[in-house]
Amino acid sequence: MRIRNLIAVVIACLFALQCISVIDYLREEDYLLGLMDRIAPRSLPPSEQAIKVVESLKAIPVKEFSATRQDSPYFLLPIFSFLRPMPRQVMEQGGDCADRSRLVIRMLRLHGIEASKWALYTKEMKSVHAVVELEAETGKMVADPDFGLWFPRSNGGYYSIRDLRQSPKILRDRIQSLVEQGKRPGASDLRKYPIDDYSYEYAKTINWEKWAVTWPLYKILRVTMGTSVDDLQRPAFVETPQLMVVIIAGVIQGGLVGPYLAHIRIARRKKHDSV
Repeated sequence: MRIRNLIAVVIACLFALQCISVIDYLREEDYLLGLMDRIAPRSLPPSEQAIKVVESLKAIPVKEFSATRQDSPYFLLPIFSFLRPMPRQVMEQGGDCADRSRLVIRMLRLHGIEASKWALYTKEMKSVHAVVELEAETGKMVADPDFGLWFPRSNGGYYSIRDLRQSPKILRDRIQSLVEQGKRPGASDLRKYPIDDYSYEYAKTINWEKWAVTWPLYKILRVTMGTSVDDLQRPAFVETPQLMVVIIAGVIQGGLVGPYLAHIRIARRKKHDSV
């Protein structure tokens, strides 16, 4: 009886956490939608909306947050700091390339523009940078919210991750052109762009280095799937801390209820057999 009551209390607390998370998510969506409407009207083509969003982040400071820093922003409780800052916190306090990319993705999706985050790896397979790839009116388009980069084609349209993978010269020429023009389109100084490290040659949809268990998983998938594992579709909910909390709480609830029900079933069967 005590175990059942304890499980019930824990599940109720987790449900309350889920409700708070959903309410906060809806409020944040409303905030981001208002922000997006002011920055980029829906009447603009997706590419121009993306450019305006990236340009709007130029004045936001670049900051590296970590779970060990006391001033690192987080959703609701310090225990959720591993989920990274909220979009509103990034707008108010700044953030790194990954934080900015998640913010851009959330804003674009509110206008019906599909977008996803990509991790740039060095040739030593170390994740070092994050960018966004979106569905523009002419096809896929890459945007770097940190350095303020996008890659227009001379004949119209934009270059994609695949294009930049196959031809590193596109990145070098774009940076050289902007530097020669004296432009600084992003928050970070384009003259200090680490061209040899922040290459698109080894780009992947997922940062497999983020968790200790995911890198071995990547190795296994690489053997079974080949290079297609680098293009696995990234789940949309991973960009939203509140939804991640809802999912984590749901997993814990299932982990509590499942074994308890199994225990009850086994106990009843034993009792029936003894009778």
